[in-house]
Amino acid sequence: MYEARFKLKHKGCWTGGLIKFKSDFVFHISVSLTENFIQDIIEITLENHEGVSIKKYLFGHKSIKKAEAIFEDDKKLLLQLFTDTSKTGSIIHTILKCKCFLSNKIPIIKGFEVWTIAAAKKSAVDKAVLEIERLGELQLIYIKKSSFDGYNLSSCQEKTIKLAVNLGYFNWPRRITIQELAERLKLSKATVAEHLRKAESKIILREIPNQLG
Repeated sequence: MYEARFKLKHKGCWTGGLIKFKSDFVFHISVSLTENFIQDIIEITLENHEGVSIKKYLFGHKSIKKAEAIFEDDKKLLLQLFTDTSKTGSIIHTILKCKCFLSNKIPIIKGFEVWTIAAAKKSAVDKAVLEIERLGELQLIYIKKSSFDGYNLSSCQEKTIKLAVNLGYFNWPRRITIQELAERLKLSKATVAEHLRKAESKIILREIPNQLG
């Protein structure tokens, strides 16, 4: 496996306007629904009672077609956003198209989105970084050989997700179904789905290091 981490100022994206706020922003989930339409779940640790101002900015942005507050109190705000990326280009779609997958949360630090992606082949990671460079200002932190060792995956979870990556399960559109994965692994569809769910959760929820270069 190979992993890349990079900072990105996504040209024209609503994330650029978040720099005016003091609150902390982290994407927990980013999903490509279609080539030009994505869903994000974003967690906001609020500072200076900015919740109302942040919602006003995001809910009013022309590229955000639907927004919903999933959770809200005086310290935290959890939002679900649906964004039209037809004019800015979709980072997550580009990642999937290049046969890579998102392997960590995405914090926004000093105006930069910090992405961590992985793939079975280095050429796939290299291609993704090259294509994403066209969508904004990119600062590469590293590309390195990696593994799933740091995610505390069980042997079954690791075997399942590695096969899923290699056979294109995380591509858009998918090159293999979960039923076909189950047949290759000689397991039930429900078992494979559970292995993938747990593996994805461990990978996505891994803590972002404090120092990002």
